[in-house]
Amino acid sequence: MQNSLRIFEYVMRHRRLVAMSVICAVGVSLFWTFNLSIVFPVVKVLFQDGSLHEFVDSEISELELLIAEHSENLLTLPASDVLHRARLQSRLGDDSRNLLLLTRVRSYVMPWVPTDKFDTMATMLGLLLLATVVKGIFIYFQDILVGSIVQLTVNAVRQDCFRAALKLDCQSMGQIGTPALMSRMTNDVEQMTVAIRLFGVTLVREPLKAAFCTVAAFYVNWRLALLSVTMVPLLGLVFNYFGRRLRRASHRTMESMARIYECMGETFGAARIVMAFCGFRKHRQQFFRANREYYAGSMKVVRLGALSRPISEVMGVVGVFAALAPGAYLVLRETTSIWGIRLASAPMGIAELATLYAMLAGTLDPMRKLSNVFEGIKRGMAGADRVFSLIDQRTIVPEPQSPRMMIPHKKSISLQNISFRYENDGDPTEARPLALRNASLDISFGEVVAVVGGNGSGKSTLLSLLPRFMDPSDGSVLIDGVDIRELRTKDLRSQIGLVTQETFLFNDTIHENIRYGNPRATREQILNAARKAQAAEFIEQLPDGYETQIGDRGGRLSGGQRQRLALARAIIRDPAILILDEATSAVDSRSEDVIHSVLKDFVVGRTVFIITHSLSAAFLDLVTRIVVMDQGQIIADGSCEEIRRTPEFARLLQGDPVASRAA
Repeated sequence: MQNSLRIFEYVMRHRRLVAMSVICAVGVSLFWTFNLSIVFPVVKVLFQDGSLHEFVDSEISELELLIAEHSENLLTLPASDVLHRARLQSRLGDDSRNLLLLTRVRSYVMPWVPTDKFDTMATMLGLLLLATVVKGIFIYFQDILVGSIVQLTVNAVRQDCFRAALKLDCQSMGQIGTPALMSRMTNDVEQMTVAIRLFGVTLVREPLKAAFCTVAAFYVNWRLALLSVTMVPLLGLVFNYFGRRLRRASHRTMESMARIYECMGETFGAARIVMAFCGFRKHRQQFFRANREYYAGSMKVVRLGALSRPISEVMGVVGVFAALAPGAYLVLRETTSIWGIRLASAPMGIAELATLYAMLAGTLDPMRKLSNVFEGIKRGMAGADRVFSLIDQRTIVPEPQSPRMMIPHKKSISLQNISFRYENDGDPTEARPLALRNASLDISFGEVVAVVGGNGSGKSTLLSLLPRFMDPSDGSVLIDGVDIRELRTKDLRSQIGLVTQETFLFNDTIHENIRYGNPRATREQILNAARKAQAAEFIEQLPDGYETQIGDRGGRLSGGQRQRLALARAIIRDPAILILDEATSAVDSRSEDVIHSVLKDFVVGRTVFIITHSLSAAFLDLVTRIVVMDQGQIIADGSCEEIRRTPEFARLLQGDPVASRAA
């Protein structure tokens, strides 16, 4: 219910379009009822003697006689007979209203009605055709308006969803997973689109059509019409029962779709590994298993929807029969009551019964359509639950309420008693082991610090705290004496440049990929950054130069070329703090030499962290300090000469002959 209200809030941002679509729905409903009301004059013309003019005159005369009779009876009844007086007054009121209506019809409508039966029939058919055309125009404009509302609403929801995802921290985003994020922003939002469209068209238009027909049926005979609505509470119970089960089944189906996205993403994202290790069969089995789960969930939704439609239609027909069977009895027996229960104020004719039947039948079509959309609505609301759960998810790296101004880093970086534990994806009661334990480190501005250690030692985790990808569980990180949690993350990260082991470039031009580091950079600054990163030579050899499209993840470039573009992206940012996270582990020795020569000039005047599991000789002359980590703790810290003599560093050099010779 809460998510329905939230969708309504999005929709009401376009209240002018909503109002116009409702007006169109009212127009459709009016002309729908008008078309059905043609039944009465048609039956009168085809099956009864006399013209419509004569019928109206005779009805007025009969009503005048009845009113006079009721008035005389009221005068003769004693004041103490309250029950009979109330009944007579009720009949007198009904007859007076009918007389007033027929008098107005005779004055304003009948002059336009031909006296000849065929001419009357032709006129009614012409009116029927005209009303159908006008109704079609209203339907067209309502569909256009609702389509506009739906797209505007879904665009706003998708934008908020994307905005919320971008505000998440790395841990939260990793726990949800890229496939699940994609599934929520595509499949789940698409399910929402269907639901909103059904809300805007079917759930507005069809109830209005049913309501207008019901009002008309109550006007013909409110007692018989009342019998037909006895099925409404039962229909509500049926919809509520199936609705709960449909929503649960739809949730499971959407989770299965997220697993399909995950399987496809892993398979195609690691296509080379899959091919190299001939893992086709395993990935096929994973995909087929996820596909079968999705099929099973979808079929449960289909079965529930297929069962709810005939049940609701049968109950609707039963409701109509509840009114028509007594009505037929009243007409055929020419009476006004059954078993002493008065069901009509006057004997009914075939025309009145046919009109009542037409109006009640006019409510069945909307009910049938409403039962057909029930499944789509519930699937859409299940999608809304998943989408809004993402929008509502809050980062565990919050922005400060009163942020301090960030000044350029010029003094020191201090990590004080840092402990960190990753969030548990599974059972929240079972805590994961500490990834960092009481790590403390003080770095002066301008130092080049190598953070070394084996896999899983906590190197990347430690320096991921610096740009606040995560916050420490205990302890604090200070830049120039200011706790980074007191700074806006945007201001903090504007002073940090990052080059990672897995170089990620965007499917755009080389120019835009370099400019990503500083969106305000000029063309000359971009060219200068490329020259400093020693990327200008290979860029200028490309057919389109800096306007070359580099493909998905930079797939049209070699590993060394991608790494140099990543360096150019960091250079153009001109950061006060530079983090190189295993930046040379995936490149050849020549590319490593190029990166070394680039960094030799670039590290001057900034604080640099080089994360690596082993230091090569090429980088030892850049480093002013080495920090050795093991099992989340800093086990050694000092200058290159001091650390070279420690047993911890010697273990790291094993298996690296170049570094060993350098040591």
